[in-house]
Amino acid sequence: MKDLSGKSVLFFCPKFFGYELEIKKVLEEFGATVKWYDDRPSNNFLSKALIRINKNFIKKKIFNYYKAIIEQIKIDNLHFDYVFFLNPEAISVTSLRQLKIGLPGAKFILYMWDSFKNRKTTAELMPFFDNKFTFDPRDAQNFGLKLRPLFYIDLYSAKGNGKLKYDLLFIGTAHTDRYKLLDKIRNQFSDKFIIKEYFFLGSKMLFWAKKIIEKDFRNVSYGNISFSPLTHKNNSELVQQSKAVLDINHPGQLGLTMRTFEVLGSGRKLITTNADVVNYDFYNKNNILIIDRLNPVIDKQFLLAPFMPVSDNILKKYHLRGWIAELFEIV
Repeated sequence: MKDLSGKSVLFFCPKFFGYELEIKKVLEEFGATVKWYDDRPSNNFLSKALIRINKNFIKKKIFNYYKAIIEQIKIDNLHFDYVFFLNPEAISVTSLRQLKIGLPGAKFILYMWDSFKNRKTTAELMPFFDNKFTFDPRDAQNFGLKLRPLFYIDLYSAKGNGKLKYDLLFIGTAHTDRYKLLDKIRNQFSDKFIIKEYFFLGSKMLFWAKKIIEKDFRNVSYGNISFSPLTHKNNSELVQQSKAVLDINHPGQLGLTMRTFEVLGSGRKLITTNADVVNYDFYNKNNILIIDRLNPVIDKQFLLAPFMPVSDNILKKYHLRGWIAELFEIV
């Protein structure tokens, strides 16, 4: 396999449960020198909300943030072989154009792990990128991107030695119909069926806003929500302690979630609302159960049947190293 020895990468990615650090680490393991910047000028609740609602509200703040980065690159006379944007939310066409002019020899790479339906302004950035990837097959077809599913990191590599404590595990952000859907699943089983749940929200302010705005969220109690994300270590331990993991994808996205690949790497069964999983090379009906999000019925026989081992080639492909190798064309 080729590597990135002697190459330098300018990496922009929003902070997202530490994945930006994992990606930087693996790029460095491939031999690259990596300079990482958050795509957003600030990660407080208000800034993130304004960027997602309409980033023009803080247009000047965003512009000044990228202007300072571009100026620092010039002052330090830095050279980059690659400029890598992962799921950009904040950068404008103007700032991206200036970055492109300032680094004429660099290859610009884009990867989206949100759909364009949720990141509408990202489509206007695409002409500036040489290689463009997405996790969403619908966006790949509609916008001319390469389809590349997500990945799992080392902590989720199959161990097979976890002591089982839970029949079903759900870990996820408390959005859309997730809480309501899990209620329907709880009602199917007796108390002997042990479900472990961890609903997360980024701030208490967001919790109260959702209570006011979202009808389905009004029955969610404050005590059932956590405001600190699990570490990957704690997350992976819970996956290893569970027979199956429940994945409830965002209804507006067709691409497979990160949770799908964490479960794949961990050697555990997956129960998912995303029927498109049948189109992927790792799909096995013995390991993956698709449920209807409106009528989520779980077949108890699925949980009783043994897990079917996944090939090493598949596991290597969907590990973070395989993901980076494909994006940077070093396979």
